[in-house]
Amino acid sequence: MTVNGSRRFRGNDKKSYFVQDAYKADRHKGKYNLYLIENGMYKLCYDTFYNVLYFNTIKDAQREVLHGAEFIRTM
Repeated sequence: MTVNGSRRFRGNDKKSYFVQDAYKADRHKGKYNLYLIENGMYKLCYDTFYNVLYFNTIKDAQREVLHGAEFIRTM
């Protein structure tokens, strides 16, 4: 996996991810949210303590998947 700024990408764990703009009410936390694509459904990604993941850039989201995919959870 390369960090290139694409919103839709596949991680080293062979899962598909999508980066979407965060809601306006949550923009103070970060500009983007990370979603996991499973069976055609988009699932919002959380950290190990079930806090929603927010990122300032798309590349930051890709780096999180590259280096910490085992710590990303979905509901």
